[in-house]
Amino acid sequence: MNFVYGKVLLMVVCSTLLVSVAGAPNTCGKLDLKTDPFTCCTIPKLLDVSIVSSCFEKFPIDKDAADKGTGGMPKTECMSECILNTTGIYNRRGELDEKKLNSVFTDSLPENSPWMSVVRKAIKECSAKATKKDKEFEKAVADQKKAGGKGTPVCNPEASFLVDCIHTTVFSDCPTNLRSTTPECDAIWKFLKNCPFSALRQ
Repeated sequence: MNFVYGKVLLMVVCSTLLVSVAGAPNTCGKLDLKTDPFTCCTIPKLLDVSIVSSCFEKFPIDKDAADKGTGGMPKTECMSECILNTTGIYNRRGELDEKKLNSVFTDSLPENSPWMSVVRKAIKECSAKATKKDKEFEKAVADQKKAGGKGTPVCNPEASFLVDCIHTTVFSDCPTNLRSTTPECDAIWKFLKNCPFSALRQ
């Protein structure tokens, strides 16, 4: 995986997951991980690397500043929204184009790729989850508007949710023959049979 793409993806995923672990089952205790889960399965690059890099430059994720300011992980909504705007997944009115979402995330895959069905399934599942969270996203945008001063950018958290959800769902459904079977990766795959990816980062 391209270094910038991988670094950006991990920051988006970690940031978004911090707010999603609450739904994990009680049995999903924290794994003592010394391995980055994404090394257990090299998922394909689903987004254009040049677009990801460009949006990262426009909306850099300053982890240190974010940690000092809020005590949490960096916000990634604006960078993710930039990606979705640039690819046309969000139209000019800022609405999600389902057809474009599918084509952008599958265009780089050959038709006979073992990933094609995995990615399509992830897009379908994550789109449905995002639709159910509409009110939550609207409230988050309203809260950003209240909290931010004039000129403060307000970005839709749906964007980082979709980027994160699609990538982590694809990872969790990694075809068996493409998985690393080191002892620590084996522990991760067993964990993911019953627990969401988000629980790995608790």
